[in-house]
Formats: sequence, structure tokens, C-alpha cells
Amino acid sequence: MSAATATFDRDPGVGQRLLALGTAIALGLAAWQLGTWISDGWIPPLGEIWQATIDAIGSGETWGEMALTSKRIAIAFIVSTAIGFAIGFGMGLGRRVEAYFRPLIVMGLAIPDPVYVIVAILVLGTDESSGVIALTVALVPFVVTIVHSSVKARQRDLDEMSKVYRLGRRRYLTEVLARQVTPALLVASRTSFAFAWKIVVLVEALSQPDGVGAQIYEAFRLLNAAEMIAVALIFIVIMRSVDHLVFGTLERRLLAWAR
Repeated sequence: MSAATATFDRDPGVGQRLLALGTAIALGLAAWQLGTWISDGWIPPLGEIWQATIDAIGSGETWGEMALTSKRIAIAFIVSTAIGFAIGFGMGLGRRVEAYFRPLIVMGLAIPDPVYVIVAILVLGTDESSGVIALTVALVPFVVTIVHSSVKARQRDLDEMSKVYRLGRRRYLTEVLARQVTPALLVASRTSFAFAWKIVVLVEALSQPDGVGAQIYEAFRLLNAAEMIAVALIFIVIMRSVDHLVFGTLERRLLAWAR
């Protein structure tokens, strides 16, 4: 390995990461403030957004809405991930299952997310369950695609080895196949969670009277841009923190053997 390649492969230290993060934040804030001056007040200034963020953090209503939205995200994430794993494994291991579900998954990926929400509202009404169902159905195709691709790309020689050593179905799934597809399962889970907390805002804005999405839409309706941005920022920080703490920890533990 050349010195140049070794330099690019070297993992940056904590100091470099913090410096890069600080630079990105500073440039973003500067660009926002410039946009405030150019827009002649249509874009709220940073001070106004900061004050709205402090007010939202100190408001019990904000955390109540966050808890309600988090519950909806958790339900949709768990259900869609479980269904996606099951269908993805079935498609990867069985040709008949793949032939049946492939057209449905392709159609599901092609349908825009708002269509799921609108159809769910028309068919099921504006109950909370309709939004959760729409969110779940929208997430399943993404999970299935990742899991299916990983299972199909498994090492076939390990399948032959399992037959030679007469491994049972359970041992094959847990000790042979699971180790190969674990990275893909983590990616699928992370993708499902990422889409869940993004789409749930749209679902709540269109169909629910409560939740973070409804709170953002209400601020938009009242032309309160600072409050809308403040609530969105708090929600984004919370979701990104959950992603880092939960999935980051799982990735380090489950893939420690590969390092």
C-alpha cells in the first residue's frame, strides 16, 4: 500500500471530526444569516430562531407532541422492519416467493409517499391508525429491497458446505446466513427508521390533529417561520441522536468480528 493510499484510508481523529463539524455549522449559519439579509426579513434571523427554540424546549406541549410522534415512529418502524425482513428473506431464499412479491415491491417503490397517506385517509379515515398503516406500507418496500439483495448475494459455497455438514434449517439461518446478511439488516433497519421519522411528519401534517407534523403545519399556517424551524430542529436532533446511540451501538457490537 502506497503512502498516499494509507493517508486516505486513515481514520480521522476526534479533533479533526469536531473541526469539520464546527466548520460546517459555521458556514451554514453564515449562509443562513446572508439569506436573512437578502430576503429582507422573509427568512427569520438566527436570533429569532434561537429564541423560538428555547421557548419550544421549555414548553411541555412540545415534549408531549414529541412523545406522541415517537410512539407512532416506533410502531411503524417495528412492524415495517419485521414484515420487510420476513418478505426479504423469503424472496432471497425462494424463487416462487420472489416471483410473487417482486412486482408488488417494484410498484411500492414507484409510488410517492404522499399517495399512501392520501389513500389511507380516503379509505380508513383520519384516525391515528390510518396514518400508522400508511407509514408502515410506505416503509416495507425499502426494507424488502435491501434484505432481498443481500440474501441473493450470499456466498453459495457456504450453502453447499451447510448441506455437506447437514446443518439444520435453524442452524443454517442463525450461524451461516445471519452472519452474512447482518450488515444489510443494519442498513435496512437504519433506512426504515430514517424514512419513518421523515414521513411521519408528512402523515401528521396531512391527517392528524396532533404530533410534531401537526405542530409544524400549525406554525406554517400561522406564518410563524421561526417556531416551525425551531420545532423541526429539535425533532431532527432527537432523531439523529437516537440513530447514533441505538444503531451506532448495534453496528459496533454486531460487526466487531469483521474488524
